[in-house]
Amino acid sequence: MKVLFSNPPWWIKRFEFAGDDAPASAWFSGVRAGSRWPHTNQAHSAPGNFVFGEYLPYPFFMGYAATYAAKATGAKVTFRDSIALRESYDSYFQHLREERYEYIFIETATPCWDHDQTIVRRVKEILPDTKIVLTGAMSAKGEAVMEQFPIHAVIQGEYEKGSVRVLNGASGVLPHELLTVAEMNAAPYPYFDDVIAHRYWDVNPAGQKAPQLQVWASRGCPYKCIFCVWPATMTGNDPDGTGKRSVRFYEPDYVEGMLRELVERYGYRSIYFDDDTFNLGDRHVLGICEVMTRIGLPWSAMCRADTIKLETWRAMRDSGCFGVKLGFESGNQWVNDNIVNKRLNLETARTAVHEIKRLGMTVHGTFTYGLPGETREQMQDTKSYIASLPLDTFQETGCGEIEGTPMSTLREKGHLDRYAGAALDEQYLYVPDGGEKMRRLSEGDLAIGADKAKSSSDYLIRQWRALGAAVTGAAADGPVALWGVGTDFFETLGQVPALKPLITEGRVRLFDGKLAGQSLDGAPVEAPAALPGFAGPVFLTPRIVSSRTAMRQDAARLGIPAAALRDLYDDAPVLAE
Repeated sequence: MKVLFSNPPWWIKRFEFAGDDAPASAWFSGVRAGSRWPHTNQAHSAPGNFVFGEYLPYPFFMGYAATYAAKATGAKVTFRDSIALRESYDSYFQHLREERYEYIFIETATPCWDHDQTIVRRVKEILPDTKIVLTGAMSAKGEAVMEQFPIHAVIQGEYEKGSVRVLNGASGVLPHELLTVAEMNAAPYPYFDDVIAHRYWDVNPAGQKAPQLQVWASRGCPYKCIFCVWPATMTGNDPDGTGKRSVRFYEPDYVEGMLRELVERYGYRSIYFDDDTFNLGDRHVLGICEVMTRIGLPWSAMCRADTIKLETWRAMRDSGCFGVKLGFESGNQWVNDNIVNKRLNLETARTAVHEIKRLGMTVHGTFTYGLPGETREQMQDTKSYIASLPLDTFQETGCGEIEGTPMSTLREKGHLDRYAGAALDEQYLYVPDGGEKMRRLSEGDLAIGADKAKSSSDYLIRQWRALGAAVTGAAADGPVALWGVGTDFFETLGQVPALKPLITEGRVRLFDGKLAGQSLDGAPVEAPAALPGFAGPVFLTPRIVSSRTAMRQDAARLGIPAAALRDLYDDAPVLAE
């Protein structure tokens, strides 16, 4: 029996080009399985051309289900992550024609369902005898999906057990059936392979080292944020916020065994715990800290600000944790209490941020806009709150509405007691894709965007100063090129004033694709096409890895020797001095 766990391609073409022959600037790329909120963003890659450094989450539920089903049934199971492959549609469908799988499992959700239903119909045209199984948040509408589309089965929630039932003959809508704690800790490790194991990447919190291993140390979250997907749809069945949400922990021995096997196999240099909430309780966190002390690699995690003692942050730091992500959602306390239902005191969160920064760790904050019932003034409160925190980086996104969450149930019922302030008023913008919602909100007077750096970050200041010092030092021996005149260039210029006269004198020349032909205080900005004739070192200035990776590809295409490129961010310190 041949079985495919498939994360199909998801491309949106922004401009008209024939077929897939379009530059990366013409595309939005989507992330689906592995993301709590499937969404699209401006691509650095293009179909058939992978560029490292874009946000690329590991598809946890699918990776675990693939190895679990293979072990339990003996089937020949393949996990093909076309998002990580940056695969074109032609390549994907050609693979299906060649392999002719008997079962294909696809994880989907509201933001990608309009796209994925076309994939489903196309697969059925190519392989009419193949049984298609849907999983993911869209399973909340399982009966309707099966009535309208050629689907063999829909598995609700996490799908290890459900996939085994389907491969043993079950069909229709299979209700939630979670692994027990004992089953979870006895399960095989998730599926990785040599082609894509090094591609998964999340640049935040600041300080990541590639290749990065993304793992779980737990499943689930007890908190009931109105928009949050996995605790409501995958590790629980709680569409209105009144049900129970379970949390199950992996034992430290299981986590250590997994980390040792995967690090030995793939040579990972940093580890990111992408749990719904990693730090649910001091005992669990301290157990993982002991594991990470023995593993000896730098690590980071997705956390809450108020679930552990302040001294536990120190234990995390001492075991190699260099940074954390913290979810704030709104900077307005009333919104957090009455719309989000996050139960987070923003002043308590502020205290935690200052303590984490005092310990020398980096902090990435996540915030969302466009909540049901949220006013423009309350959104501005969020921006003010962000400005008041010593964050290193922060993420501002539109709040997507996804099936199976309380936010989606609000649309059906009109009111939810647990979310008394939530209202679908005329100000509310319905867009399931948080990336697209962000872009629409940005068209108004609220300037928002994803993954921004804060110029007050001590960590980033050290990086900018290191870049400026390296450039000024190299310029003493001859002309130096700076490639990429963007935010990080100007921050470096502000941190290292000695750099400006070197640019004015022409000892440091500026190159940028978008700004070529313009000038900066009289200094010309040249096109990258002129770099092959430049004899000195070429410094890459963007902080974002995907930008620098794309520049390396351009350098190879232009014939610029790899030895001429200098990338200071690769050598940035992980922990504070």
